[in-house]
Amino acid sequence: MMILAADIGTTSLKMAVYRADGDVLTPAAQFSTEYAIRTYNDGLFSDIEPEKWEHALIAGCREMQQWMPEVDVVALSGTTPGLTAMDKDGNALLPAILMLDQRSHKQAQYIIDTVGMQDLLEITANMPVSGSCSLAGILWIRDHCPDVFRSTHVFGHSNTYIARWLTGVFAIDPSSASLSGLYNTVRNDMTWNESIAKTFGLSLSQLPEILPSHESPGRVIRPLADQLGMSKEPPVVIGGNDAVLAAYSAGIRQPGEIMNVNGTCEITLVCLERPLPSVKYNIRTHVIPGRWLTLYVMNAGGKALEWFRNVFCREMAAEQFYAELLSQTIDDWLDRPSGVTYVPYLMGSRYSLLPLTGELRGLTQETSRQEILAAIIRSLCQYQRQHLEDVANKVALREPIHLTGGAVNAALLRAKKQWLRNCEYVYTEQSSLKGAALLGKEYLERS
Repeated sequence: MMILAADIGTTSLKMAVYRADGDVLTPAAQFSTEYAIRTYNDGLFSDIEPEKWEHALIAGCREMQQWMPEVDVVALSGTTPGLTAMDKDGNALLPAILMLDQRSHKQAQYIIDTVGMQDLLEITANMPVSGSCSLAGILWIRDHCPDVFRSTHVFGHSNTYIARWLTGVFAIDPSSASLSGLYNTVRNDMTWNESIAKTFGLSLSQLPEILPSHESPGRVIRPLADQLGMSKEPPVVIGGNDAVLAAYSAGIRQPGEIMNVNGTCEITLVCLERPLPSVKYNIRTHVIPGRWLTLYVMNAGGKALEWFRNVFCREMAAEQFYAELLSQTIDDWLDRPSGVTYVPYLMGSRYSLLPLTGELRGLTQETSRQEILAAIIRSLCQYQRQHLEDVANKVALREPIHLTGGAVNAALLRAKKQWLRNCEYVYTEQSSLKGAALLGKEYLERS
């Protein structure tokens, strides 16, 4: 079996062709490309033209063209929400609103005031906030772009947009829908909450069909299959949220198992046997029945390190910064006291209705750039540590912590052991892609 997995990330798209032989998945070819997102209005708005996802996927198929005729199934992983307003033909009517976006704080508060926080937690398992709550973004479109709102046929996420482009069908999975403010996340019964939708003037017909993560809305349509170099018309598996699929690929199955994802954002997930809603973190459905995952997100994880490099270390190439300066800084400051602290909301907070910002405190004329960098790294680790301490009051945490993401290196691992949690860490490469591939394999085995 040949599986094409595609991971629609916040700032890049990764693809791989996997050969499935029994229980073993072996990558035959891999591809990645970056694309620019738009961040503007003092950093409050963050979005992307969804056509960039299409162009990146086409480029990946061309790069791996020798494998395209053999592809038996396409499986998706995606950033969520990537909220996209689409017409009946699947064309985007506005740029897709990313989870980094902070434009809809007012609308999030309106949802809370209208429905009530307790009811929202008991039904959707999540507090509505700007960026991560689809409903808040939809209401912002209604309030600020009424013509677009009236013209929208379906509101969907990144995998909805790509699935519609590939198959002609609008669809979504529970792990992507679970932070929407419209999905019955606690029940996880594959249904939108009609009462909440109607309260805010939405019809369920404006929302995509919900499919289990291992199922397919349809096959790649013939003209597009030809353009992508596919001899077959492979089915497209709807897949799921990238962080959830990273956990799935790492074997996160049992309550208390932990995953730490390091990319543009840093995310810590803890597996649950029942939803434990809180205003301090998100709850996503797992792709495994009877399991949920906490989702604790720092919007500027790896992005904070990249910001520091661009501002304080412009003379350094990225390789020198990460391999030399970052490593030396961690070793120099791992056990040294410092009065410098970093407030880590460089790109806001997913758990606040206020537009929080980052801060550096305790600077003196003797403060070096290395001490500032150490403060940033320490603060990011301590932020994630707080989540584990909160969840440990309800669930017995297990070891090891599974790591993934391009921002991880040996130096950061030493920092995590010191400032996050002193335990064993296991690294898994490209795990969102592998998670999608595993769902593609499951689909083929069920067919």
